[in-house]
Amino acid sequence: MKTALITGANKGIGFETAKQLLENGYFVFIGSRNSDNGESAVQQLRNAGFENTKAIQLDVTDLASIESARKEIGEATDILDVLINNSGINGECHNLPSKRQ
Repeated sequence: MKTALITGANKGIGFETAKQLLENGYFVFIGSRNSDNGESAVQQLRNAGFENTKAIQLDVTDLASIESARKEIGEATDILDVLINNSGINGECHNLPSKRQ
């Protein structure tokens, strides 16, 4: 089974993309900045008959959150076949290393 991670997948385009991938046999990690919203999205998908999904707390502006999500996904699977970067970012990413000199 192929696996996918979608950032910002708890609503809108990310959520609809997750449904499409689930319909096509993927296991989908639902990336969400707020873990409660991610779990709610997973429950909605399960209520619709999709079992191959898991919520991942992921704030793409926070390096610790990214590393934690990477570790959690790595414990669940050896291969991530698809990454869909759907999260919106407002302003600067204060918790990420800057490449500006």
